[in-house]
Amino acid sequence: MPLVGSGRPRPRLVVFDLDRALVDSRPAFAYAIEEAIAAVTGRRLSARDLADAYHTRPWREALRVLLDDPRERDAAEALCEQYAARSALKRLLVFDGIGMALDELRGELIDMAAFTRLPYGLARKHAESTGLDRFLSLIVPPPEGRFDPAGQLEQCLALLETHATETAVVAPGRFERSAAERAGAIAFTAAWSVEPDPGGIEVASPAALREAILRRWEGRAPAG
Repeated sequence: MPLVGSGRPRPRLVVFDLDRALVDSRPAFAYAIEEAIAAVTGRRLSARDLADAYHTRPWREALRVLLDDPRERDAAEALCEQYAARSALKRLLVFDGIGMALDELRGELIDMAAFTRLPYGLARKHAESTGLDRFLSLIVPPPEGRFDPAGQLEQCLALLETHATETAVVAPGRFERSAAERAGAIAFTAAWSVEPDPGGIEVASPAALREAILRRWEGRAPAG
């Protein structure tokens, strides 16, 4: 057990879903889609109504809803990628209270990392643009571009030399939480996120995260 911090039992590592539990990319998503469509077609369309459901999906899925012409979709997709890596970055947000919550976890001497659906370079820009990079020891991108939370968590644990039983995973999605639980980690539901899947150990807000994690760890035997 660490010698400083609250003195309560705690995990060694907390792994976050970067794209859904920490960063709110909906304004950046809508901006990139709208600007790309305007550049390709000359028309102004709103992507805000699609942001909740599509902001972590491939660009082409949202563009299929807004554009009928495959050639226009292809051209707009290429522009979306360009805008996402540059001008859309300043429209990224973090969920209210995330900065303070991560600072509290750092005060408990808990290491923090994240997995992402994005290529590493873009995920790193998301972390740097929002100031999250100062908290995260590691960001694990999808191998070969395919989102694989189980594999990414395994890689994260190996690189940080941490056992799954010493790890908490915070994610709004049931798919990601199930992967964490199968590995032996304790999963927490980020209920503050956009359209979270219900169930598991739900945490209503970032402000409640530290206490929820420490409370769950109390009474657990140390990892062997």
